[in-house]
Amino acid sequence: ITSPWRLVMIGADLNTLVNCDIVADLSPPADRRFFPHGLHTDWIKPGRAVWKYLDGGGENSLATMKEFSRLAGQLGFEYNLIEGFWRQWPESDLRDLVQYSRQQGVGIWLWQHSKELHDPAARAAFFAHVQDVGAVGVKLDFFDHEAKEVMDLYRACLHGAADHRLLVDFHGANKPTGESRTWPNELNREAVSGMERRSMPTWAQHDTTIPFTRMLAGHLDFTPMLFGERRRETSWPHQIATAAIFTAPLLVYGAHPQSILDNPAVDLIKSIPSVWDETLVLPFSEIGEVAAFARRAGRTWFLAIANGPAARSLDVSLAFLDGGSHDALLVRDQMDDPAAARVERATVRASDSLRIDLRPGGGFVGRFS
Repeated sequence: ITSPWRLVMIGADLNTLVNCDIVADLSPPADRRFFPHGLHTDWIKPGRAVWKYLDGGGENSLATMKEFSRLAGQLGFEYNLIEGFWRQWPESDLRDLVQYSRQQGVGIWLWQHSKELHDPAARAAFFAHVQDVGAVGVKLDFFDHEAKEVMDLYRACLHGAADHRLLVDFHGANKPTGESRTWPNELNREAVSGMERRSMPTWAQHDTTIPFTRMLAGHLDFTPMLFGERRRETSWPHQIATAAIFTAPLLVYGAHPQSILDNPAVDLIKSIPSVWDETLVLPFSEIGEVAAFARRAGRTWFLAIANGPAARSLDVSLAFLDGGSHDALLVRDQMDDPAAARVERATVRASDSLRIDLRPGGGFVGRFS
């Protein structure tokens, strides 16, 4: 008899919990037949994606999706995720989009409903078709429960996608349980009330809770960062901060790419990576009140703070930085307007502290290079 692992995480502080990797460690390592270098296999490519779904964008046409790919290229994003309307197109249009997007340095992901994947022959044909048209990944949706046959379907999909060197994003899914160690072609899965949840009345407490709850299980496809009404009471800097706080090797942005390009913080947003080399949860973080992460990618540090429902002022030590001086790009709350951001440049050192004023539902993001 083989039973699943059950685990309890216990740590002295939130930093210990967020950096605990026991969920992945209890899963088998990657099969070297598919992933000869594990996470570093050449076709496993994390990245950021534009997405036409939450923030308008016009008709679901080839021309619209070409425009999204062009804008993704301007942003330096790696991917364009296409919802299910691609299935109504002639194949020639799909191939045209893939070819055009490749010229922009952008790979295409294609959505599919899980009900189309239960039959092994249909599943194999779908993955073969996606690879044949030149797409790089698939978003598989509406799994919706945890019956054994559904758990088996997750693994069958990851195996089938790996056969065709395709990346995977699961939606309408249960929480991750370490599958991405065994199948590193899984770059993300939903299992969270993210920006798709239209009925959410407020976001600030939610956004400052899930980094210390749901995210302990693994990556989450929150589809962060919107600048319009759906953001509710949160500020633009809060929205930007969530893109750096929520772990998402496939980082799918909710905002229309033109809205990102038009935002005063665009230079910082363009530089937020989708994977990190080091993460520190700062000690003043508190579940449901404030989430403050210092995260490093290469030699560049980011400081991202999402504030909860109450305004606060913080003095944040920059001791996490390396020695010497650092060029800082700072995005702060505009205290009298949540639909705005103050962008500043400065030179700082590890011995410095930053004074940060946060409005209710506010935020802050800094880049130090």
